[in-house]
Amino acid sequence: MNAEHAQSDSSSDKPWSPVQLLHELVSDKGRCDPFPVYERFRALGPAVKVPWGGFLVTSNMLCREVLTSKDWLNVDPRWRSAHTSGSARAGVDFVENTVLAANAPEHASLRKSFDGFLPTRMAQGARPMITDLVHQGLDAFQARLAAEGTADFAELMSSWLPTAVVCSLLGLPRTDEAMLRQMSHDMAYVLDLSPDAHKLRRADCAALMWEAYWRYLRTEPRSRLPEDGVLARWLDSGDAADLDERRVSAMVGVTIVGGHETTAGLLSNGLVALLHHPEQAAWLRAHPDCAPAAVEELLRFVSPAQLITRYAACDTELGDEPVKAGQLAHAVLAAANRDPEVFADPAQLDLSRKPGRHLAMGAGAHYCVGATLARLEAEVLFPLLLERCPGLALAGAPVYSDNLAYRGVLSMPLRVDSAVAPAGASGHLARLADAATTDERVVSSTDGPVLTVTLNRPDSGNRLDAAMLAGLYRVFDGVASRSDIRVVVLAGAGTTFGVGIDIAELKRLAKSDPARIREITEQADRVCSAIRATPQITIARVHGHVVGAGIALAACCDLRIAADTASFRLPEMTMGMPMAWGGVLSRLIAEMGTARVREMVLFGDRVDAATARRYGLVHQITGEDELERTSQKRARRLSRKNAAAIATTKKLLNALEPSYSNVDAEVLAAAFLSGQSPRQAR
Repeated sequence: MNAEHAQSDSSSDKPWSPVQLLHELVSDKGRCDPFPVYERFRALGPAVKVPWGGFLVTSNMLCREVLTSKDWLNVDPRWRSAHTSGSARAGVDFVENTVLAANAPEHASLRKSFDGFLPTRMAQGARPMITDLVHQGLDAFQARLAAEGTADFAELMSSWLPTAVVCSLLGLPRTDEAMLRQMSHDMAYVLDLSPDAHKLRRADCAALMWEAYWRYLRTEPRSRLPEDGVLARWLDSGDAADLDERRVSAMVGVTIVGGHETTAGLLSNGLVALLHHPEQAAWLRAHPDCAPAAVEELLRFVSPAQLITRYAACDTELGDEPVKAGQLAHAVLAAANRDPEVFADPAQLDLSRKPGRHLAMGAGAHYCVGATLARLEAEVLFPLLLERCPGLALAGAPVYSDNLAYRGVLSMPLRVDSAVAPAGASGHLARLADAATTDERVVSSTDGPVLTVTLNRPDSGNRLDAAMLAGLYRVFDGVASRSDIRVVVLAGAGTTFGVGIDIAELKRLAKSDPARIREITEQADRVCSAIRATPQITIARVHGHVVGAGIALAACCDLRIAADTASFRLPEMTMGMPMAWGGVLSRLIAEMGTARVREMVLFGDRVDAATARRYGLVHQITGEDELERTSQKRARRLSRKNAAAIATTKKLLNALEPSYSNVDAEVLAAAFLSGQSPRQAR
């Protein structure tokens, strides 16, 4: 809904009572677009009393107070025993055994156990795995589009991906994902604004199903849970030993619920927002490195978790409203995130907006346990989706969940609008080496006699895919004939130089287009040869992670200057791949010595910049803030040397090296075609 419509709705002269607004909120119209209803609530006051005695809170300031103040508590067993009647319910009991219903001091202990189970650093390191899964999902989505003309984004991506990620992280069987998705959806009814008996029965069934499934996992731990998996390791740790079996079961179950509902809502509603704001989608397509900030704005704008409920621990106030101990407050995050007192033009989606203090993931000690994964999945998905699937449009109205706490999308049919899809766009596997795509992945700029060539896939760690290899070859093959360029600097965009070849792409091609794998690996060899043959001096300016093929590219350069924070790794052996960089290894052995290269290859351990300098892997290290200036200064100095003398000397040095291929294309291709299934480096 556009801002003008929202404004006219919220400023209507028609009086609305809280009861009428609640009816509007649960109507089909309200589920499709609840934001005008929230604005009408806001017009009644920052905290509005509702029929069951609680308050619906729309003010950002008051919502933050409800979420962070010690005067407000999670709805826990103590509150339920005092304010509800009837027999215990399995769904409610499940939630009450988790961090979702715990308060201090118990909450801190449970949260610590959870952090030991799925620490933030582990979630942050999941980007390569998430990227691989996103490509798998997009492959299926594009195949359905091609076969049927429409495809359900909710079914094939936004609902599928979060569960696939959690199962992959925890080591749960991927064959059980559909069951776990349904369980997560039904369990979330416990957290609804005012769930009826039907919703609570569905939550009960989901809880009982999870308990039975958990017993199945625990009675056959060796066959159902990988011994080296996150879940198995946690179960053997002291963190899990301190919890009873029901708590352990609930802890794992809530990870699945928390990892699914908020993330699925963000992915589906976020895409709807982008489709309704094509200028914003175009901006993100042109600025994929801005995905983290764009995701923050999408979180604010769509608020996948719409509201969170707390109760008053003591007599207090909400603004000017007196509140008795035990009364409920429903903090409407979706309204707080569009509070005009905090956000300028709150009804406008602006992906370039400076991230503000939105409440989409909650606040305080009870901050969303799945926040890191949700953000990562969105940061990876949206740029790749816009790149691979241009011209998407809704093929029908999305169907929304009837849970007011989580704004989930049950169905979201999409089609390709040929009127807006770029000519010739036919998906990720359609010969990625065309000029437009390549130019986005490899960016060149000149500063007098110095040419800087930048690997430009920062969202993927500058992984070398087919398009990037084609771009690199064209640049280095072409620069050889340019007399105006004396020095070429090779750099990487974003926070890292390069984390290797794009394993995910090669694994997909192993199934869909095996011949293409050999083409790509041969292209990698041609790129290395072109860099070595360049008559100009080449300098690798490296920072962040320099991994696998990233080291190969750097090793092909004449000089390597590194940030003091850089790290280096040759992980092929630990990834299940053969070492196929024969020519590269011969150069490294000549510069570093056989023993050091053997150690790096066989162990695959990281080497820091200082050690790399001592080994001879890099020629100079400098502070990260000074890296670009130092490299340009060295390049300028070298550019003043005689070009003919440099070219002749380089030919002589290259002739003295063993004549191995830079990349053994046959060996590397065979690794993917033989079913070895190498893993992407992390």
